[in-house]
Amino acid sequence: MTGLGHVLRRPMETPLRYFRWLACLSVALVTAFAVLPSGAAAQAWMSDRSRTEGPGFRVGDFELHPGLGVEIGYDSNLYYSDDDEVFPVVDTGVLRATAHLLFSTRGAQRRQEGEAGGGEANNQNASLPSVTFRGGVSGAFYTFFNDLDRSNMEVDASLALAILPGRAFSVSLTEEFGRSIRPFTENSMTRVSYARLQNDVGLQLNFATPGEVLKITPGYRFGLTFFEDAFFQWGNRFTHTVSLTETFRFLPQTAIVHDTSFVALDYFGDASMAPVLTNDAYTLRSRIGLNGALTSNFSFLAMVGYAAGFFESGLASYDQEYESVVAQVEARWQISEPTRLTFGYERDFQPSFIGNWYRRDRGYATFQWLIDGRFMLGTEAGFGHYEFGRIVQPDGMALGTTLTRGDYRLDVSLFGEYRFTDWLGLNATLQYTGAFTDYQYRVATPPPDMAIIDPAGFNKFQAWFGARVFY
Repeated sequence: MTGLGHVLRRPMETPLRYFRWLACLSVALVTAFAVLPSGAAAQAWMSDRSRTEGPGFRVGDFELHPGLGVEIGYDSNLYYSDDDEVFPVVDTGVLRATAHLLFSTRGAQRRQEGEAGGGEANNQNASLPSVTFRGGVSGAFYTFFNDLDRSNMEVDASLALAILPGRAFSVSLTEEFGRSIRPFTENSMTRVSYARLQNDVGLQLNFATPGEVLKITPGYRFGLTFFEDAFFQWGNRFTHTVSLTETFRFLPQTAIVHDTSFVALDYFGDASMAPVLTNDAYTLRSRIGLNGALTSNFSFLAMVGYAAGFFESGLASYDQEYESVVAQVEARWQISEPTRLTFGYERDFQPSFIGNWYRRDRGYATFQWLIDGRFMLGTEAGFGHYEFGRIVQPDGMALGTTLTRGDYRLDVSLFGEYRFTDWLGLNATLQYTGAFTDYQYRVATPPPDMAIIDPAGFNKFQAWFGARVFY
């Protein structure tokens, strides 16, 4: 037996060690789902820059927006367990401290207002800036009371640079970096680090006719995923994405939209350490649709297209191909000035660490309500079905009790914040994530060659309460 088989049958190792193989699969799977937060941006306010920025400090032609938040939390299922006999559910209290600094060139409003008596407000024809940028850095330190060894820091940093913005031709450069430490999917004497670094660099060329009736945007993005622990480095990979987006506005608030992307996925880690067959891949996605407004309060997006992927395993009998329809329908209702409702459906296809790919059919809704300019209430919910490709070990043996996997996923979150001033607020967040599946991992052990079965489903509740200052 090759690959995983040799590793699983080392005589000096104990069954608990083999769950490390299961753990790496689980973390990769959970990572693949957008329903789970990652990085310091998991905080509700960090996902919306308009809620993160206060008045700010002006430094020459720049704005600075610092902030600090401290929260106490509760996690009902730290290790994403299905409460099996080997790894029962473990809950924990959590302390999270988050600091951030956002920065940008002066916004249009401040330029128009002509701060400090500069007289810019009287010059409506002032030339557009040659360069603008927005960026930020944030760090969140976590302390898990029931597992202090897991205490660690997540980091996010980003920068978006626009050269010649607002012109017929402009260039956009982006840089996004993140370090995440979650999720944890095992609780044993064997400690492995789940720290994962992700970096994404992008370049876009923007062509626009007068009035932006027609816009054409070709682009390229280079992505890197790197696991800090040697145990997970089989999942290290490069991602190359070439994209093209065109919009044609034929009504004041309605446009035809077309986008196409080609992705080359290259795993460069040690494949001999992988517990699952991971394949380099080429994927293609192309969609066309409408994005527009029906009334001043109601707008919509409707896209439909085609996606295909080919995954090269090195074993001809295990190469996989995928093709199917992709689609998105979204409606946005501005109920009133401070109240907004969005709901929609998305069918999409993405590469995955297990099964090579997964297809997602998911409905979602978001609601946001600002009361008296001080109390913010927001909620998000989504329910979807996730279908995976064939999940096998490097030698072609099934990793679980079935060859393929299907999950139903439910995620719900509720966020509230009361602002005493424009720089101080109290916030609370409730979150639930559930995975419902019949899929079970089959983990081999040394002689007498028994198999341990571990269900893949889980239920997880989180609650947070804290305060933050921001300026």
